[in-house]
Amino acid sequence: MNSYSNQQPVVGSLQKSPELIEVQIDGIIGPTHHFGGLGVGNVASLANQSKQSHPRAAALEGAAKMDHVASLGVPQFFLPPLVRPNWDFLVRCGWIDSKQRFDRSKQADALKRCADELPTLLSAAYSSSYMWTANAGTFCPGTDSVDGVSRLVLANLSSSLHRGMEAVERYQQFSDLLRGGENVQVCLPIPAVDPLRDEGAANHMRFAAPNAGQSSIGLHVFVHGSGTANSGGLSFRARQSSLASHTISKFLRLPTEQTIFAEQSPKAIDEGVFHNDVIATSSRNLFLYHADAFVNGECLVREIRTKYETLFGEPLHLIRVDAETIPLHEAVRTYLFNSQILSLPHGGMHLVCPAQCEQSAAVRELIGTWVADARNPIAGVSYVHLSESMANGGGPACLRLRMDWPIGWLTSRAMPSLAKYRWDERSSQKIKDWIERFYSERLVFDDFQRIDFADYVTLAVREFPFQA
Repeated sequence: MNSYSNQQPVVGSLQKSPELIEVQIDGIIGPTHHFGGLGVGNVASLANQSKQSHPRAAALEGAAKMDHVASLGVPQFFLPPLVRPNWDFLVRCGWIDSKQRFDRSKQADALKRCADELPTLLSAAYSSSYMWTANAGTFCPGTDSVDGVSRLVLANLSSSLHRGMEAVERYQQFSDLLRGGENVQVCLPIPAVDPLRDEGAANHMRFAAPNAGQSSIGLHVFVHGSGTANSGGLSFRARQSSLASHTISKFLRLPTEQTIFAEQSPKAIDEGVFHNDVIATSSRNLFLYHADAFVNGECLVREIRTKYETLFGEPLHLIRVDAETIPLHEAVRTYLFNSQILSLPHGGMHLVCPAQCEQSAAVRELIGTWVADARNPIAGVSYVHLSESMANGGGPACLRLRMDWPIGWLTSRAMPSLAKYRWDERSSQKIKDWIERFYSERLVFDDFQRIDFADYVTLAVREFPFQA
């Protein structure tokens, strides 16, 4: 039993809760963006391993998406890229002695030896996978927790070689972003051990009332994989554990009445659904999901609908996509469910889809029916080009962490760091100029063994125009 269940929310008092506003936080794609094929269960990442990448195009595509989101009036923020290669990682893996960490000749030798002998480790050291900020952590506004504290629990990302090293760096960035906020905690990840493998918001959904001013509490659904790796002869293991999901729920101080746990379908995982946000998503009173997304899916949907209606006294808008309409493999190929659902300031929702959705006749037609349905909260759709990110298995929703903040945070003088991380015309232009100056047009793995390249990409990140 949830130890906080004795402190139940009183529905009649919800009107007194502070109003929340939805914000989007994207990671800037780094200058070492490449196709390392390191994503566990990520079929796009595996299929494009070792192909030539285009860092400049990748970063500019991400910037253009942020421009579009901001143009719709949605608060958009960004996080700087992380310094790569990660020399501390190479030191800990034994490729360079800690006492010779800053010896350039030793660094050059380490890069060449690692490239020849264990190239996977070198790819991980250069990884720019931190660009997919949806994996950074799990956020809960204080309106949902029993103690009134907003918490961001950083993900340990322990399922993947290249991602586990991000956790502490992201903790530092988010600590600066939310510095000075009232009743907010940025929390270090839960222990990075296999039974507690956690991949952040990509496996978490928060439902709420249709209008933020109507009620600020949320219903949280945590999605995890099977407890058994490769059960039934499946190819891929789940990247989110049940134990981690339950632990995160406790960490966030969520009451039982506002918490549901769901298991991913092993069939979906084997088709390349390495995160829930590849096959299901939500926004406020909307639940968009594929029929093959979950174990005992219809029972889960009934539970979510019942709890939602109990909390908010309103129906939940369900959009189920059947396999006959969009097969599982087509959903994964187009990343339909990884589209970014935006709650617009003037009301209604807008869907930001990858261009692959527009290029699929079946998916494009289906989205058209949603937008045309006046009963559907999705009032509009945009298609964005993210070819480089998509080739690594990351769509629009992967590139951002969506958070519901008390609206006062955006106007509070106590949080000066927010202005530094706000995406607007000025920051957009400065960052795009920086990308044009420093990013390579093309990148291949052989570049990673060159010490001059390592020096250059390190300098590029250190010259980022908005430093923490």
